[in-house]
Amino acid sequence: MDPGRLAAGDPWVRLPLTPPLQAFGPGAQHEFSRYLEGASRVEARSPVTIAEWLLTCRYADDQSLLDEHDHWLHPASFELVRSGDCEDYSLWAWRKLLEAGIAAEFVVGMQHRQDGFVGRHAWVLFREGTEEFVFDGVQRSVTTIIRPRTVVESEYVPQVGAVPERRFVFAGLFRSDWGRRVKLEPHK
Repeated sequence: MDPGRLAAGDPWVRLPLTPPLQAFGPGAQHEFSRYLEGASRVEARSPVTIAEWLLTCRYADDQSLLDEHDHWLHPASFELVRSGDCEDYSLWAWRKLLEAGIAAEFVVGMQHRQDGFVGRHAWVLFREGTEEFVFDGVQRSVTTIIRPRTVVESEYVPQVGAVPERRFVFAGLFRSDWGRRVKLEPHK
């Protein structure tokens, strides 16, 4: 596998490699199955109702909210405080999509916003039929939270992802220097 060729190709290609938990960021302290445990107090059973509930929440970075550099709230805690950053919004949305029986992946990568900002970001990918959608819960309208991947794929470069049973890598990981240095294992 040639990282240079992968970096030049489609960043959305999923690879059968397992990244370490730390590749998701310093706040990733638990296996992803942990975020699916415990009871939820919110009834949201479709992408639209999930997005509508998130519109009632307030964005707050971890430093402001918790006086910590990076901390991922469990979805049950997020439901109580109704405030958090992109990982908190995305972990909650990922869980709710899965509960609704929708195939979904939690994703961390780079976002290239139209205002010029470039930085690490978390979102969810889900499928309806053969179409994939980016679910970016920190957006501020249902139509910007849920967008077809084909419409926004130039704004997002996925690097690592998770489904309940495993972690995986996107080819976009190889577009960053640090990503080419991450120790990866083949899927077992």
